[in-house]
Amino acid sequence: MNAVEFQSVSHFYNCPEGLWAPGDPVPGEVVLGDPAAGEVVPGGPAPGGQLPGECSLDRLSLCIQPGELVGIIGVNGSGKSTLARCINALLHPQSGRVLTVGLDTSDPELLFEIRSHAGMVFQNPNTQIIADTVADDIAYGLENLAVPRPQMCERVEAALAQVGMQGHGEDNPRSLSGGQKQRIALAGILAMQPDILILDEPGAMLDVRGRRGIRRLSRELNEAGLTVIVITHFMEEAVSAHRVIVLDSGRIVADGGPKEVFSQVALLKRLGLDVPFSMQLAGALRERGFDLPETISPDDLEELLCSWPAQA
Repeated sequence: MNAVEFQSVSHFYNCPEGLWAPGDPVPGEVVLGDPAAGEVVPGGPAPGGQLPGECSLDRLSLCIQPGELVGIIGVNGSGKSTLARCINALLHPQSGRVLTVGLDTSDPELLFEIRSHAGMVFQNPNTQIIADTVADDIAYGLENLAVPRPQMCERVEAALAQVGMQGHGEDNPRSLSGGQKQRIALAGILAMQPDILILDEPGAMLDVRGRRGIRRLSRELNEAGLTVIVITHFMEEAVSAHRVIVLDSGRIVADGGPKEVFSQVALLKRLGLDVPFSMQLAGALRERGFDLPETISPDDLEELLCSWPAQA
């Protein structure tokens, strides 16, 4: 069974519920006639003078296997965050199906189970912090799962240890740094023991050091067996993944290992994306006779470069 499966999924911004079906013109070309009659006709303004929005996912099909570490990249508006929100049923597509651990996200009776399998950390951790202490904030999801109190305390402490925040249980989360808040938001998801972890732009509000920490933690969690999906516009985060998916206008335009994807320089440039600096540097060093692998993460390259003087 796939961890995540998208079956010809289309999603449109601000598309009125039930007013579009496969075979119809795209919502950007369709507006309402008489809202009271529920008509859908070409031409004329929609209520409020607004057209249904543009396509965010366009007949997208995708499978992610259990245990994969996947980086999803693309410019703003390419559909990355829409894809992420479809996985745990925060959004529902207008056509196609999304299956999360085999469960259809369109079934309202399955929402609780789906979200217990797929946890999501948002770009801004402040949107996920609700309690006055770190421990209470992490425990919130466990309370919704009706986890017994003794087990809840154990999970909270284990989650804090996983993200390197031991001893901060009684802190006010709003007094922490951005990187610490991101780790607390992540701990709240990890405490629920999901099968899939979705990180939506985890480094967007962090400095270089904070992004490095989240990147290393993502790899450690994946090595421990978690399926990790990282939505990012930082190429250095994507190159650390096993698989990189490039989106453009809601469609997959490249899908493969970091070497395969980032070797398509012309495509990336056309889409407004860059080749990761670590891969550019590694390539330049190989041309000068240094023995480096074809694909290397920024952290591994840094460690290797720092070790060279000791070997001299």
